[in-house]
Amino acid sequence: MRSIKSKIIVFSILATLIPSLGLGILSFQQNETMINENVTRELRALANYASRELELWIKEQILTVRELATSKILIEGLSKDNQAQARKNKLKVQRKGLELYLQSVHKRLETVLELTVVDVEGGILASNVESPFPVKLSPNWPQDASIQGEVVAPPQWNADYATAVLSIAVPILSVDDFILGALIVTFDLRDIQSNLKDKIKSPPGDVLLLDKDGNVMLASDAAIVNPENPVSFDPAVIERLRNNPGEYEIFQGPRHEKVAGLAYMSEKPLITIIATRSHQLIYAFWEQQRNLFVGLISIIILVVAAIAFQMSHAIVVPLRRLIDATGKIVQGDLNVELTSTQRNELGQLTQMFNQMTNQLRLDQAKIEEASAAMQQKNALLETLSVTDSLTGLFNRNKLNAIINDQLARYERNKRPFSVLMIDVDHFKTLNDSLGHVAGDEIIAGIARKISQSIRNVDFAARFGGDEFIIILADTAISEALKTAERIRAHAASVHCGTISKTLKVTLSIGVIQSEPEDISLTILLSRVDGALYEAKRSGRDRVYCVQPKSDSAT
Repeated sequence: MRSIKSKIIVFSILATLIPSLGLGILSFQQNETMINENVTRELRALANYASRELELWIKEQILTVRELATSKILIEGLSKDNQAQARKNKLKVQRKGLELYLQSVHKRLETVLELTVVDVEGGILASNVESPFPVKLSPNWPQDASIQGEVVAPPQWNADYATAVLSIAVPILSVDDFILGALIVTFDLRDIQSNLKDKIKSPPGDVLLLDKDGNVMLASDAAIVNPENPVSFDPAVIERLRNNPGEYEIFQGPRHEKVAGLAYMSEKPLITIIATRSHQLIYAFWEQQRNLFVGLISIIILVVAAIAFQMSHAIVVPLRRLIDATGKIVQGDLNVELTSTQRNELGQLTQMFNQMTNQLRLDQAKIEEASAAMQQKNALLETLSVTDSLTGLFNRNKLNAIINDQLARYERNKRPFSVLMIDVDHFKTLNDSLGHVAGDEIIAGIARKISQSIRNVDFAARFGGDEFIIILADTAISEALKTAERIRAHAASVHCGTISKTLKVTLSIGVIQSEPEDISLTILLSRVDGALYEAKRSGRDRVYCVQPKSDSAT
């Protein structure tokens, strides 16, 4: 007893370590949550700052384009262009003048890459370059421009300029506010690169601008953007970031390192702004503390495992033997005997287990004997409950259940079944002349003939007296008629042992096929009884078959 108690005390002391471990893990989880919240807050601030700066920069460029679109040279050039469709030579001179003006404006604006003038149909009239950057305007852009004032195209990477570009289209209006065309100005997005982060106030991290396909167009750190090999993110990561704006997530960064980041979407223009920070820098100290904690826990686990291993020989092993022995008893093996040299509670438990096993062996023998007798009686009662004692066929109660089941099947699958009602011709005369014993033997003989003439899936029952009912499952009327004739032929001679004679016996048989109108057992039996009546009325020793409604009766 002292051995068991001392081991319980040791185990209790070890169990006190569990709360301390739980508190340590909880502390690290809370610390991790605080780090995540702080990083999320700082990344949101970084992304918001970049979003505001981008919005301000775009507004400034829109103002610049609007100011250029009000140039008298552009308005007069487009007005003359609209009035001179038939004078091609003069039109070329006017367009040349527009191009020279656009080239002069381009020299004054460092951030502008291209200036292009288009007509109301989107056709290019003049540009400062030979092959201007294609900007797709909507089919209804004049109406859109009259409502919005300008059209900002989604920024994208331009391989010719090796930079990200943003195009702004502003309508050129005549003096009477009639849209003459549009001025499309393409800007170099690198102009805003230095404004994506405040070197002093902004929290650490990188700001990335992505196009609609998830490619990095611009970054606060110029080293991230590689003109020869554009950087792109995993589409699944981009989709999650865009679907959950402002939500913190860890993913593979542009430098192929693990980063923490979040995204914001700019509607005008359509740009994804992502703020990231190195995961390693965020969790460096936390991971150091975690590794130290894991090392300490590992040492404790090793010590506990060594002590538990020693305890298993004194407690766990005997209990395991008892469990295994109990499992054998549950499976029905009572030939179990345990030995124990211990004089503590486990030794006493082993002795009581052996006594219990001996008693179970005695009880099992009595139970098995009683169970065998009960099973024999149950089998006999089950057979008697569904069969006719004289013929061995199903009785009336079982017949009713079979017919109800067949009607339910017919209602579900519409596959017909057939019913035969059989009556022994002039049985009363035979019974009166030969005696009741011979009559019973004739009935039993007819039953054997019926059983030999039907399939295993069919059902035969004694309906009462000298009448029988046969249910032919999944059988149409044509096959049922053949079965009825076969039964009538087989039953033509029945040997009667009581009088040592073979008697000629004839049968009247009525045959029907299930119909939709057979909604109950009573209706079905009434129809087959009517068929049997017709067989008797027609002279007996015959089969009367009621054809389905689509056919005529036979």
